[in-house]
Amino acid sequence: MGAAMAASPSEAVAAQAAAIGRAHGLRVGFGDPTGFYVPPFGLADAAIPDAAMTPAAVTDLRPALDGIAESLALYPAGFYARFCRAVFLCGTLRFGGVRAGGTYGPAWIVLAADPVVGPAGIRETARLGIHHEFSSLILSRVPGLGTRWAALLPRDWRATEQAGVALGRTGTADGHDGFLSAYAATSAENDFNTYAETAFGDPLRLLALARRFELVRRKASLLLGAYLALDARMELAFRRLGLQGLPIEPLGPPC
Repeated sequence: MGAAMAASPSEAVAAQAAAIGRAHGLRVGFGDPTGFYVPPFGLADAAIPDAAMTPAAVTDLRPALDGIAESLALYPAGFYARFCRAVFLCGTLRFGGVRAGGTYGPAWIVLAADPVVGPAGIRETARLGIHHEFSSLILSRVPGLGTRWAALLPRDWRATEQAGVALGRTGTADGHDGFLSAYAATSAENDFNTYAETAFGDPLRLLALARRFELVRRKASLLLGAYLALDARMELAFRRLGLQGLPIEPLGPPC
């Protein structure tokens, strides 16, 4: 018998996506963005307001999948899929003509495998986006979390209304006012997202800033408390990230 034929690039990528999905109990999908939804939601729910998406090229999917797998492994078994039933990969994603790295739907997230940033950038977008976009699904699950987070924002602060304008705010911040980046300062949700992204993706930076600034410490404490309110196993996850030195703000049971 002859040697088995090697899988095509598209078959190999599909197999990798399926393996990640099986390991974490969710769907990892790509292709036509109009199909980015999971039941009981339907076709109309796949449309993200003001967003324009293109399908991802097969050659751009592998680094994104590698980033997804790395980040999903940080959560306790079944935790992520409890709130997010699918992770979809598009090519380019734009809001108001401005490129974005991800967005989310009612029970899924969408990450961009944008060729303009190259393989390393695609992987990093996915690695951080898993935490960033997922945290929006978490935000709505803990009673009073949004109100308590808003109370930690500067008194004279105002949100940026347009997503395209917010995405144009780039660069890091020193944390003195509680914001970890210029983008984070554009809305309360973006602020929460950035704390989640940093806690899971760059925990040493969060820990260092929390030691310097009380407001960063209070926000980080509230973030950890939100995840812990949803699953007590998150305490071990945070320990593995080296965040055990941060206090955890107690929160009520989830919705």
